Amino acid sequence: MLGRAAAEEAYRESGYDLPSHPAHLVRRVHQRATLCFQQVMAGEALSPTQFAALATILKVGEISQNHLGRLTAMDPSTISLVVRKLLKEKLVDRSSSETDQRLTILRLTDKGMRYTLDRLARSLEVGERLLSPLNKAEQAMLLDLLGRIADGEIDAPERTR
Repeated sequence: MLGRAAAEEAYRESGYDLPSHPAHLVRRVHQRATLCFQQVMAGEALSPTQFAALATILKVGEISQNHLGRLTAMDPSTISLVVRKLLKEKLVDRSSSETDQRLTILRLTDKGMRYTLDRLARSLEVGERLLSPLNKAEQAMLLDLLGRIADGEIDAPERTR
């Protein structure tokens, strides 16, 4: 078994530093984004993913659940839960596709359209609060860099033979 002193030395030599680790910082920023959303949307029974789905349907109109998941970067199980909640709240309705019965087509209800439109400006405020520690140039740079990271491919681990 490794002694405490040896463990500390190995830790130091590894170069690992939690406060500056990119994945840790992204997690902390995500926590801040969620807090900003909760503060701005106080009293709403709405999550950031649910609002993303509503805003996307508002933008594109009728859409398959599968396509909505892709546009909002949600995996099938997450988009299924989101849609279930939006259906329960009567913000969306669904039907089978006329051309492909395997597809579920979603659309905003009148209530969903009013609800989403009424909250678009508040959603923009979430972004403003999140980015408020940065000046406009830094905000633009950060958004560009985050977009590049989000769109980047993840290298597959090399397989050993």
